[in-house]
Amino acid sequence: MRGMAREVVVKGGATAATQTVKWRGVALVALGALGFSSGIVFNRCIVGLGALNIAFFRALAGFIFFSALLPRHPQSLRVREYRGAVKYLLGLGVAVGLTATLYIYAVRQTTAANAVLLNNTSMLYVALLAPWLLGEERPRYIWLSLGLALAGIICIANPARSELHAADTRGIIAGALSGITYAGTMLFSRRLRGRVDGLTQVWWSTGSAALIALPWAFNTPWAAFVHNLPFLLALGIIALAWPYLLYFWGLERVEAQVVSVVALLEPVSGVLIGLLVYQELPGPLGALGMALVLVSILLIVGVK
Repeated sequence: MRGMAREVVVKGGATAATQTVKWRGVALVALGALGFSSGIVFNRCIVGLGALNIAFFRALAGFIFFSALLPRHPQSLRVREYRGAVKYLLGLGVAVGLTATLYIYAVRQTTAANAVLLNNTSMLYVALLAPWLLGEERPRYIWLSLGLALAGIICIANPARSELHAADTRGIIAGALSGITYAGTMLFSRRLRGRVDGLTQVWWSTGSAALIALPWAFNTPWAAFVHNLPFLLALGIIALAWPYLLYFWGLERVEAQVVSVVALLEPVSGVLIGLLVYQELPGPLGALGMALVLVSILLIVGVK
């Protein structure tokens, strides 16, 4: 009887510890989503630069910042120690770089609403692929949570309020592809769990993103670059590199399927930033969408 009691206590302690780790992971992803949404403020301060020029300098700023931290984190430079994970790091870097470039291109070629909606279809790809590629069990009520989340994003984006034009086709395609590559970011990072730490992942990712956007660096007006430098640095460090680091830390603790839904706090917090900073009031449909997203998150993280 004493042995059985001890076993129950051990299992109870293990369950409590697991739940603590899970909620820490959820909190990290939530903070990362808030960091990504802060890019709205910095983007609106930038003038005289195209979106793809911004994509390059944003990634370069993040890469330089984390490169400066390498003397205190030399593990990232010891490639031989994690050479077996390099192929996944390359995949992660390509996914991050393509996501940033495709999303910004989509915003330029179609409406922001369409770009947001298509980019966040990533949660569907993660739900379909994570059990197969990562061996994750599907959380209970995953499909209900995804349904609520998708309905919420549609309400927030409200793509019906803007008419589509022929030129939007390229933006629609880019936005759809960004959803696939965004899902790849989460899947690759989760695959690297226990092999490579988050700082190494973000160092590789921002470097790869800068290389992918490099062609657009050469037509940047020098005066515009100098004028916008403080905002580019903030955009790269505060609204890209640090949020991804928080995401990667979260993916060490929480399943990719859960992270993909919690990450939807980004458009929700974007609406709140618009309200608090720019007095942009969301309509009833937007408010309903925010509520649906929050319910979907509570459902997937709160139900065992």
